[in-house]
Amino acid sequence: MTPFTQFFFSLLVSLGLMGTAEGDGPSTPEGAAQVSGQASGQVSAQGASLFAYEDLRQSGRITLSPAFSHDGNTIYFAQADCERIWNCPQLLMRSSRTKTGWSQPQAVKLPQKARVDWPSVSPDGSTLYFSWAAQRDRHAGEDVYEDFDLFKLDLTDPLTVPEAIDEPDINRIRGGSIRKTRFVNNETAPVVTRDRDLYFWTERLDGAGLRDIYVARSDGAGGFLRPEILPAPINNDGENDGAWVAPGGRLMLLTTSERGSTAPANLHVSTFENGSWTTPRMLGHTVNSDYSEFAGRITPDGKTLVFTSDRPAYDGEAGLLHVWQVPVAEVPVLAAAMTAWP
Repeated sequence: MTPFTQFFFSLLVSLGLMGTAEGDGPSTPEGAAQVSGQASGQVSAQGASLFAYEDLRQSGRITLSPAFSHDGNTIYFAQADCERIWNCPQLLMRSSRTKTGWSQPQAVKLPQKARVDWPSVSPDGSTLYFSWAAQRDRHAGEDVYEDFDLFKLDLTDPLTVPEAIDEPDINRIRGGSIRKTRFVNNETAPVVTRDRDLYFWTERLDGAGLRDIYVARSDGAGGFLRPEILPAPINNDGENDGAWVAPGGRLMLLTTSERGSTAPANLHVSTFENGSWTTPRMLGHTVNSDYSEFAGRITPDGKTLVFTSDRPAYDGEAGLLHVWQVPVAEVPVLAAAMTAWP
């Protein structure tokens, strides 16, 4: 079990969501200094530094990797106003670039106060995609406890409300006999490319492994076709998650772990070549550590990798999720893959 999985396992146990079902085990144009918005940050043994730690008020709060607007001047991210994610929900936050860093985070107003996960911004900047565990009319009679679904929000209309991306078979209901089973039928981390293909990851009982990455291709009319599970080498019988795909659809960052592995969750990169995704390559010790690293994103200028890790920040304890950064140029495997950027 990877530390990434261990974190979500502890979350599910604390929420009373752990149950049994099919499958084995539980599951859960600026430079780097300018992106940080801080004069200094803690540097780990591997060379990564904290991303906007003070500006985003990360101390004592679970904070997840941000989504960047296409111009890099606005970020959206999920943050919980407490140290442990099961004590309070992570909400959707927004921050804007200032002359010295980033503005104080402000909550994005949503119709319900429900947990949010892993947002992204469309390449044209018009739409925010995110995973949201809102109560919905379709949950009536389904015995649902908490169900993350994919939503989109029109950023050009201040009066708009989130719209679920349900069909065809994108959002499945997490209820009945599987309502407390690991992460089954929770959909998260939606990313839409310039070709309007939708990537996300989830856990499904008819999937390839414990967690898998899917793509719902554009139908050419503003919607999506039925999701397809990505074939090997992206998915296997283990855990393949934390995925993010660059706007051009040719570079993917992901966490991949073999079933039963006890190694830390590490960030990998894959590129789309000759009609298929290459075998994921580990990013190396500049990024990965003895702790878990996941949910990588590259800033719009292509210069900086940001990611979430449960490594200690300053002299704090391990296990509290913070956002970290490292220049792409300092990660040889990633720098070589940037021929597929953007």
